[in-house]
This record gives sequence, C-alpha cells and structure tokens, in this order.
Amino acid sequence: MKTKTIAQDRIDFGKTKQTLFFIIMMIFVSCTNNSQNEIQVFGTLSDIMHKGAREGVVVISEAISEDHIYGLGAMENLYGEIIIMDSRPFITRAQPGKSPTNQTELTSETKALLLVSTKVTQWNSVTLNSETDYNSIETMIKAEAKKIGINPDNPFPFLIEGDFDQLNWHIISPQGTDGSHDDHLTNSWKKEESNVNGKILGFYSERHQTIFTHHSRYSHMHIIFESESLSGHVDDLVITKPWKLSFPKFPN
Repeated sequence: MKTKTIAQDRIDFGKTKQTLFFIIMMIFVSCTNNSQNEIQVFGTLSDIMHKGAREGVVVISEAISEDHIYGLGAMENLYGEIIIMDSRPFITRAQPGKSPTNQTELTSETKALLLVSTKVTQWNSVTLNSETDYNSIETMIKAEAKKIGINPDNPFPFLIEGDFDQLNWHIISPQGTDGSHDDHLTNSWKKEESNVNGKILGFYSERHQTIFTHHSRYSHMHIIFESESLSGHVDDLVITKPWKLSFPKFPN
C-alpha cells in the first residue's frame, strides 16, 4: 500500500491552498456587486517581482475594444508604462539618461505585462481643499468614495486632477544586470518635479496587495501629462492647493 508522509500531506495541502486562493481571486476580480464597475486584472505584481514574469499577458488593442475603458499597468518585458484614458492608450518608454518616447501605434504584439482596467461612462467629481500626500490620500479617497455609495470592499477606479506641489514618478525600464524587479526600478527613468499640473488615474483596493497594488499600499496610480502625452507610475506626491477627485457615476 502506498502511503504519504506528513511532509507530503503538507505539500499537497499547500498546493490545494494555492489553487483555492487563485480560484477565489479570479472570482473576486470578475464579480463585483451590481452597483460598481467590473474590474479586469491581467497579470500580477507578485508574478513580476517574485517569479520573474516578463511575457505580455494581454494585447492592448483587445483590452480597449470597447468605448470608455480606463486602465493602467506595465508593458511587456517591463519596458514602459501604460495608462488608458477613455479607450485612448498612452504608452511611454524610457531608458536612464535618455528622453522618454511615446508609442501611439498598436499592433497585435503590443502587450502589457500587468494591466488593471474598467469601463466608466461618466464620472462624479468633488473639489477638495485638504492638503495631502501619498501617505494620507488613500484614507481620503476611501472616505470620499463611501460618501457617494461606493463599497470600498470592492476595487474601484478614481481620478485626481490638479496642481501638484511635488510629484515623484518613474517609467520602468528593462535596463539592469540581474533582472530582478528591484534592479529594474533602480535602473528605471525617474523624475522629481515641483509645481506641475497633471491628471492621475488610480485603482483602489484593500484586497489586491501584491496583485495590482504593492504590499504596503491600497492604490496604484499613474500620471498623464496630456500636453506632452507622457505618462508614468506615481511614487509620491504632495498637494496643497484645491484638487479634484472623481469616481465612477453609477446608475440610480
């Protein structure tokens, strides 16, 4: 009779837990309540950071096949950032010491390594006079979302518009020596700016850490400078002037 050791049972149980976790996450991502938008998630940060995933998982042209799609993420091979505003993609690539470049034409080979997206036909906006930074803005986003009936237990998108006293952002680059995610960040194109105007698209979730938000944050934000068609990942920000915060407008 074939028997299993305790160690083997633990391994099998571990695999079962991993399978169940994957199934639960897929159900959670694809199923939201009827009053909130469905969030699509392609790829995960944990696969990028811990498993070395670099192959694209979604074709951009297919992800924006509908009108009013909003999304953000990283491009295949960690070569560039993407933000999608009303089904219009802005892909920005850069290497250290060189000026960023934009990709406007899409092919069947234009793929994202990570993409979070949703459909929003209308937005509700509120103007806030509160000073904020990245450490406090997530609390404000959650509080304002709850005021208009958004359930923060489910992921949701938001927009931030205004003048930023300080803005730190980067464009991830494939440059590096060991291929790790930290190595890519170290060698990525970075910029620290003061007194700039821009628009941020973000996604908030308290259940997607290491999926599409980092382990210490509940949001993932990208900035778009529409006059220059440049975009990138937001690392830090400071706002002291009035700013506009927008959420999807849901049917009554």
